[in-house]
Amino acid sequence: MPSMTDRPPRHDFGPSAQEQADLREHADFAATQDPVALAAATWFSRRGNLDARQQAEFDAWLAADALHAHAYAQLQDTYRAARRIPAQVAARWTVPAPSPRRPLLRSLRMLPYAAAAMLLLGVGAGGYQWWQQPTFSQSYATVRGQRLAVSLPDGSQVQLDTATQLHVTLYRQRREVRLAHGEALFQVQSKQGQAFDVLSGPLTVTVVGTQFSVRNTLAHDGQLRVAVQHGQVRVAGAGQDQVDLRAGQGVSSDAGGRLSGVASLAPGSVAPWRDGRITFDNVPLGAALAEFERYGDTGFVVRDPAVARLRIGGSFSLTQLDRFAAALPQLLPVQIVRSGSGSTIGMAPRAPAQAPAMHLTKNK
Repeated sequence: MPSMTDRPPRHDFGPSAQEQADLREHADFAATQDPVALAAATWFSRRGNLDARQQAEFDAWLAADALHAHAYAQLQDTYRAARRIPAQVAARWTVPAPSPRRPLLRSLRMLPYAAAAMLLLGVGAGGYQWWQQPTFSQSYATVRGQRLAVSLPDGSQVQLDTATQLHVTLYRQRREVRLAHGEALFQVQSKQGQAFDVLSGPLTVTVVGTQFSVRNTLAHDGQLRVAVQHGQVRVAGAGQDQVDLRAGQGVSSDAGGRLSGVASLAPGSVAPWRDGRITFDNVPLGAALAEFERYGDTGFVVRDPAVARLRIGGSFSLTQLDRFAAALPQLLPVQIVRSGSGSTIGMAPRAPAQAPAMHLTKNK
């Protein structure tokens, strides 16, 4: 049996398989965290052990952005509150330290342990609530005939159509928009680990990075609609009803969250109001006029149900209603009768049938 001195010397060829797995686990963990909060937790876990160079780096990180200093101050407040938690309560939340025989693993896991400890120890003192607090919360609204473009702090863009109301809330690990009514076009900035959800009526639209519109006109025509211009979204309705939409596709829903079949969209049909236009694809004239009315008074009245059911298609300017009126008798068998209080669209009179020609034969 060889002695201890006969054994070959141990060489360190880098991280072991277990340590490589820990590296991957650490990377997966970091990818799901808010970068600012994670960096604050890292610096906080190293407090009191910084050399001059590291202290200078920490000071530069604090000065780089007001959010950095705010996140670090929040951790300090949470830690002070956690120190006041009774020992018998805090003991149940103790995070075991890594084995001293695994120094690499201990250094790698310092960040997850620090972040987790701050959250676990802070549950009873507001730490978890702090983590769940919004970083941004704002309501936006447009009145009839108004449109509005909004830039969000995460880099996403939102364009509101006429008579639209929505509320945006950004959290550290998710983003949420609640569309009360109207229509909005979203251009979402992709952020790893931060889904972007649009909630409207019974629908939830989830994206990572794309451009799409959501329309809630339940009070107007009883429908919700989602249309995708770029990228991909998932639309969830009532129960297990959900569908994935790609560019050039759309879906509608009723008030109960029952989804229609996926429809192909005509080019340029996603939020044409951005360019001051309105587009119809074989819709009843009554519905087309009601859509114009969302943007302002038209002065048109339809009293005949048969006229209201006539179908129309085309793209029209929202600011040049007179051109729509001029084109209407060319597109449909209708006439416009103008009066002092407005204009009535009625069925055009039919041309009288011509009597057969009479040929007289002269008697010889």
